[in-house]
Amino acid sequence: MAHEPAPGLDLPARRHRRFSLASRPGPRRRPGDPNPTGAIRQVGARNAERGTGARKTLRVPRSDFRVPRLLLLLAACGRSAHAPPLFELLPPSATGVTFVNAVPEQDTALNIINFLNYYDGGGVAVGDVDGDGLPDLYFTSNVGPNRLYRNLGNYRFEDVTERAGVADPAGWKTGVTMADVNGDGRLDIYVSAMSSLTMHGHNVLYINNGDGTFTDRTKEYGLDFAGYSTQAVFFDYDGDGDLDMYLLNYSTHAERGQRAHPQREPRHPRAGDRLFRNDGGHFVDVSAQAHIYGGVEGYGLGVVASDVNLDGCPDLYVANDFQEDDFLYINNCDGTFTESGATALGHTSHASMGVDVADYNNDGRPDLMVLDMLPEREDVLKTSVNADPWPIEHMKEQAGYYPQYARNTLQLNRGPVGGAVRFSEIGYLAGVHATDWSWAPLFADLDNDGNKDLFITNGIYRRPNDLDYLAAVRDPAIQAALATGISSGLLRRLTHLMPHVPIANYAYRNNGDLTFTNMAKAWGLAQPGFTNGAVYADLNNSGALDLVVNNLNAPAAIYRNHAREINHNAYLTVALRGSGANTGGIGAKVIVRQHGTTQLVEQMPTRGFESSVDPRLHFGLGAATQIDSLTVIWPDRRYQVLTHVPADRTLTLSQGDAAGRYRYPRGAARPLFADVTDRVALDFQHQENSFYDYSREPLVPHVLSREGPALAVADVNGDGLDDIYVGGAKWQAGALFVQQRDGTFRRSAEPAFQTDSLSEDVAATFFDANGDGHPDLYVVSGGNEFWGDHAALQDRLYVNDGHGNFHRDAAALPRVLETGSCVAVGDYNGDGHPDLFVGRRVVAGKYGLAPRSYLLENDGTGHFRDVTLEKAPALAQVGMVTAATWIDYDHDGRLDLIVTGEWMAVRVFHQEDGRFVDRTREAGLAGTEGWWNSVLPVDVNGDGRDDLVLGNLGLNSYLRASPTEPARLYVHDFGHTGTLEQILTFYQHGVSYPLVGRDELVRLIPQLGSRYPSYADFGASRLDDIFPASTLKQATVLEARVFASSIALNNGDGTFTLRPLPVEAQFAPVYASLAADWDGDGHTDLLLAGNLYGVQPALGRYDASFGLLLSGTGDGRFAAVDVEQSGLMIAGQVRHLGLVQRADGSRLIVVARNDDKLQILRPLR
Repeated sequence: MAHEPAPGLDLPARRHRRFSLASRPGPRRRPGDPNPTGAIRQVGARNAERGTGARKTLRVPRSDFRVPRLLLLLAACGRSAHAPPLFELLPPSATGVTFVNAVPEQDTALNIINFLNYYDGGGVAVGDVDGDGLPDLYFTSNVGPNRLYRNLGNYRFEDVTERAGVADPAGWKTGVTMADVNGDGRLDIYVSAMSSLTMHGHNVLYINNGDGTFTDRTKEYGLDFAGYSTQAVFFDYDGDGDLDMYLLNYSTHAERGQRAHPQREPRHPRAGDRLFRNDGGHFVDVSAQAHIYGGVEGYGLGVVASDVNLDGCPDLYVANDFQEDDFLYINNCDGTFTESGATALGHTSHASMGVDVADYNNDGRPDLMVLDMLPEREDVLKTSVNADPWPIEHMKEQAGYYPQYARNTLQLNRGPVGGAVRFSEIGYLAGVHATDWSWAPLFADLDNDGNKDLFITNGIYRRPNDLDYLAAVRDPAIQAALATGISSGLLRRLTHLMPHVPIANYAYRNNGDLTFTNMAKAWGLAQPGFTNGAVYADLNNSGALDLVVNNLNAPAAIYRNHAREINHNAYLTVALRGSGANTGGIGAKVIVRQHGTTQLVEQMPTRGFESSVDPRLHFGLGAATQIDSLTVIWPDRRYQVLTHVPADRTLTLSQGDAAGRYRYPRGAARPLFADVTDRVALDFQHQENSFYDYSREPLVPHVLSREGPALAVADVNGDGLDDIYVGGAKWQAGALFVQQRDGTFRRSAEPAFQTDSLSEDVAATFFDANGDGHPDLYVVSGGNEFWGDHAALQDRLYVNDGHGNFHRDAAALPRVLETGSCVAVGDYNGDGHPDLFVGRRVVAGKYGLAPRSYLLENDGTGHFRDVTLEKAPALAQVGMVTAATWIDYDHDGRLDLIVTGEWMAVRVFHQEDGRFVDRTREAGLAGTEGWWNSVLPVDVNGDGRDDLVLGNLGLNSYLRASPTEPARLYVHDFGHTGTLEQILTFYQHGVSYPLVGRDELVRLIPQLGSRYPSYADFGASRLDDIFPASTLKQATVLEARVFASSIALNNGDGTFTLRPLPVEAQFAPVYASLAADWDGDGHTDLLLAGNLYGVQPALGRYDASFGLLLSGTGDGRFAAVDVEQSGLMIAGQVRHLGLVQRADGSRLIVVARNDDKLQILRPLR
């Protein structure tokens, strides 16, 4: 979104309205005072009330993510013990809303056994249907009549269902949407329904007659669909000024099941989504011509419309249950859509439920929140079906589905980079990944502080995914009984085997730094129950958003928001009056700018789950008394700008007052990098061999067999031009590309590389090993698939003949037959001959044990001998090494060694009298154990001393680690079978639990099956519950205390200070970095890249990085440069970055990606 109106646009004076002193609000009102004079137009018949209480507001700068979430929670809870909660649950006796969505449990014809959506519940719609200025409520009932409640003011409601004629008693009702379908200025009601088994309903369109009554005109409008509908969203997809409709449908259950490939065609008569185009008041099914999938496999549970790529045309996100992909339909602005999930999204939720879209981080781009069913409570988690095992996940991906994980996903919109919108999934980092069996996510500023909070409903009346229940149902006797029909006795028995666990809803306060804190209890929203649909609405026009929820087998709930009385934060409400048939301005965008911050809200009421929210747009403003500007971009791209708008009022804005045409920006005018891969044409594709570490070691957290390709850069033939070596995977030879004078690269035929193609190249470096003045090539052999002393694990030194031709010197290196990771070159003894540290990654089949690493000394002829035990015995089993570098960190004239690794601290080996002594503690880096992947020495603050850029796992992971609550790995032969098990534990709510579940553990240690005969018995067992202390004492225990990618600043006194990099650097593991002044401001910047796909399904792959530019300030601090501004789009699993000097003096960045082609970037500054 543009930060200012597009330059050069004609801006008529009437579109810049400055508020005069005559229109400013009066003094702050006391309860009962009249509206302030000069309000633009106050919509609503009741005055707002404001109390005298106060509440501390905790603001966290986005870049200051280092504040632990626990401290945020403590600070937020540090208010007066007598401070009232933000919300008050109003009793039905006070509100008059007595609606209950009652679903019988003992109906043998329709029940949870034969209808999996039985407990999905109903929706809520809110809107002013009678035009009195107060939002009214409509609830759907699955089996009973729906209810319409007229808002009488002061939180009192009247049931007007029968008089209005909108009960809709037939069929199984699901979602509801309010929209002015016929463009007469009045809100109509569209109710979705399911028609199957004993249910014989159809979707209903109630047209508002304007006299308190409605008429069913469904068939006349062409919207009388009878099938498995979940929800409808009305929006103008083709830009013709009227509302079209997307109908979300579920699959027919009889045809549910795993598929060999997605079944999106042919179109199914009762399932499969539909797109209806409004042709002058009659709706026509245009699904096929618009490229909307309509096969039987669409398990639609959530849908939202939003212009996610900011081109002025509304797109669609469809959340699908089970194995079907979620669909991201990008509007082509020509009446068709392109499903783009595979390119825009790294992964999605698995059992996707409700969905919302909003700009939650105030960067001007719509973000996505999709819910799933991952429990937060450990006992529920370990007794529930969750992640697919690795073979099933792999099978689905081979079948054509893209990665899905059983957890909530928060997709951060990174902008339209490289011609397409991209999202980074950061639900783990944000802390919103696990909210149990969840239904409706709603982004809304509940405390009016200027940041959109997140409300989530959840709870399933009976848990059909309970593992003990599923085990019982597999009993042959029960299966035989089910085959003959469901008797009342069998139904009663089976339903009571399913746990009945009331769960509180979640209310996450937006911390302003991409993270959230659950405030449900402090805010008065933590009543346990079973909640499905939900809406937010300012029910009393006070300037604070109330919440209305549809509970299952319990009264619907209304929560009154007391933010105006408690914290006095300001607000602005915007009511839109569209032109033509789109009277509600559906699809319009409102942008509020205030003190350097930007809030974007789209007018799309259908959101969450089966519900539609208050169509008036709400902005929290914190302590502001006015906003700098307000821009409305209407669906036809006309726009208007208001400046210096006073706070605490409702603005009614009309499309007729807008003029001109808004130009949507298309990326940065001058990005810092350009992708020139196609122009440079480096013809190399890394081809990873098929090997699955989990077949050998089922409990390792991620694979170690995909750490290539290697990358090295040097002028190998002495022509003054940089050349490139890139390594191959197992059975793939490495390749040497020699730069030509015209800037292209020619692949050099190197028989020695082909001879060694069995080895997997994971790291490489050029250096003059034998002192002849020509760069030789050292290649590290890795890959976790080789057992024991396999010859393919031997590292290799290829000697350069001076013309860029290489042969292997088999006698140059000692026997080095462990899985390798890195090599670091440095003349540590000052004899003029470069020496080597060779790091080893893992002992194959024994993850967690330290392999043998090596210090190799050059004899002056390019031959090396192992001096580890003689000069650096602590390096021999230093750990699972990933990277190393030589630096003189204390400026004593001697090279020292920095070593990083997995489950390792950043280790500092100081050279003393020709030997290396571990001085990690003295250097201030004790307690830095992490999953470090890379280290780069560079002076980032201009003090002449090398600092360390350290790539780590990042903070966007299910795993957590801190100095007081470390993650741990226990390695031992727990089952006495002759093989090692690796049991990973980490803290949840102050208690350390094993990651592994009962089935995985019993499969490896069968004797535990008798100790834990049921999943409930295993439940929330800790490791010391499962194994005796004597056994745990025999285990090798590794710890991780820091997962943040960081920078270690050299203090100049032999010590370092470790600081985490900005939050954007924590989205994914960092494997590679380059330092230079990339933005031309004279300061050192950092380019970071990473990602890792081979991860346990219970954790999910790490794919949120598209490369990151960190702009340096010259004093050791960095700020993330927006991806759209930098021009970076580095997708995939980056393992190395290389800087190449071209013949014309320009530079290229070579990106080596696992199982992918080389990517080439050109810096533009």
